[in-house]
Amino acid sequence: MKIKAFITVLFLLQFPGCLSSPEDTSENLRLATTTSLRDSGLLDVLLRDFTAASGVEVEYVAVGTGAALLLGEQGDVDALLVHAPEQEEAFIENGFGYNRTPIAWNAFVLLSPIPLPSTIHDAFLEIANNEHCFISRGDDSGTHIKEQAIWSMINETHDLPLVNDSNGLHPSGDWYYSIGQGMGAAINMAHEKECITLSDRGTALRFQDTITLDRYEYNDSIMHNPYSFIFVSEGEVNGATTLLDYILGDGRATIESFTINGDAAFFVY
Repeated sequence: MKIKAFITVLFLLQFPGCLSSPEDTSENLRLATTTSLRDSGLLDVLLRDFTAASGVEVEYVAVGTGAALLLGEQGDVDALLVHAPEQEEAFIENGFGYNRTPIAWNAFVLLSPIPLPSTIHDAFLEIANNEHCFISRGDDSGTHIKEQAIWSMINETHDLPLVNDSNGLHPSGDWYYSIGQGMGAAINMAHEKECITLSDRGTALRFQDTITLDRYEYNDSIMHNPYSFIFVSEGEVNGATTLLDYILGDGRATIESFTINGDAAFFVY
């Protein structure tokens, strides 16, 4: 069975260096971060408050974590805010970054138009067995990486028809859509097509009033979603240090107080 793939061209990855070069200005910080931080609304609030407090302007691009790490490898950014721990550790081990600092966390959730079982294992197994329409980000993001980890976990005890190709590890079947897009786009498509999707909790909360999907939260360690700040080895260090110091200082209150319809979207360490 073929995957229905929707290809998004990342201009920044095709043309490295399109962000300002380090010598353009010492007052600017170039940041690569995740679409979930942007789509949840936290990123704009945090950076607005940071710039007001420090005078440092932040030029950012929001992409999947895999794409953000690649921008770091290419030296196109000064710092990263990402959420795929194993890939982050490999990035540092390969000499592309340093000083990985966890700054906040939330959880992954499922958004679904149908009732789901009470455990993440049973929920994914039921999705696969019933071939219920599923929207995967398919973009090597932290969310996509987590989805693959869940499929792999389930396959340890159940022989699912999984394939491993350019869309990652996933079930085969026309019911599975790999879209190569960000979190907001995946949620909107799941809503429109009445499909299930995996989301970070913050973005799910942001979209809850515009979709008809129910949110399912699971008390399972595999659903933990930590966000970390990483210095890029070839990046400008002063602005990155100023931002990290702010996040660990006054920015903690911004993160803790950031709510969506009264629900906390992120939690600090």
